[in-house]
Amino acid sequence: MKIEVKISPIPRDRNNVLVLSCPEPSLSGIVAVEYLIDTLKMEELGAIKVEALPPVIAVVEGVAKLPYRLFYSPDTGIIALRQHIPVPPQIYAQFIGKLLEWAEDNNIEMVVCLSAMPNVSEKESDNVFFVTEEQMAERLKEHGFTPIKEGVVSGIEGAFLDAVLSRRIKGVLLLAESKLLASVRRLVETGRVGTHRDVMALLHDLVGKVGPDAVAALKLIRALSRLVGRELPTQNLEEHASKYSFLVEKNVEMLLSTLQQSQRQEIPQIL
Repeated sequence: MKIEVKISPIPRDRNNVLVLSCPEPSLSGIVAVEYLIDTLKMEELGAIKVEALPPVIAVVEGVAKLPYRLFYSPDTGIIALRQHIPVPPQIYAQFIGKLLEWAEDNNIEMVVCLSAMPNVSEKESDNVFFVTEEQMAERLKEHGFTPIKEGVVSGIEGAFLDAVLSRRIKGVLLLAESKLLASVRRLVETGRVGTHRDVMALLHDLVGKVGPDAVAALKLIRALSRLVGRELPTQNLEEHASKYSFLVEKNVEMLLSTLQQSQRQEIPQIL
C-alpha cells in the first residue's frame, strides 16, 4: 500500500510536539485538535495521501483538500494532524508508521495522542490519565497526570502505542474522563441498554444532539498545555464546556426512552 507524505519541512527544534487524536465515540480528541488548529491559527504544512483508499476530498471554503493534513504553530512548537475522516483501522498501523517516520526525520521527539474514557469513579474528575513508555512515566506523573494502573489497550489506541514502542520517538496516550461515555456505560451496567447495536445507536444520537464532549476536550487541551510547558488559550472552549454537562444528562434519559419505545414496537405481534 502506497502512503505518500507531501509535507513541508519545519525547523528542527527538539521541543516540537506532534499531536493527533485517537477517534472514539465522544470525539473529544478530535475537538481538541480542531480547536488547537483554529485557535492557534496554525500554518498548513501539507498532507498525507493514501492511494489505496477510495477518493475522498475535503472542501474548505470551496478549496479541495486531502482528508489528512498537518498544521504547525511556530509559537508553540505544536504540529497537529487534522483528520477529516477517520483513518480506517486496517491501514492505521501503516499510516501512523509513515507519520512517525516523517516526525523522526524532522527531529520531533514526542508524539501525543488525545483520547477519552468513562469516569474511573462515580463522580467525574479533572484527572487526565496516561499510558506511555517506561522512561516517560515519571515525567508525566510530575506533570500531575494519573497512570492507568492495569489493563489492555487495543484498537486504534493500541496500534498507536505499538507504533511508538518500536521507535526512538517518545509516545504518550492521554485520556480524559468523559461524561458522555460514563453515562452510556452506566446504562449498560444497569441493564437498561443491552446490545452493542443499542449502545452505538445511543452514542450516535447523543453526539448528534449535544455534540462531541467539549468538557473532555477542554481537559485534554489543559493537559497538553502542562505537557508542552506553554499556556494554550481555552476561553472559547470553556464557554461551550460549561453548558455541555447539563445537556448530556438531559438528553441521555430522553434518548433512552425513545430507544426503549422503538424496541417495543419492533417486537412482532402474535396473532
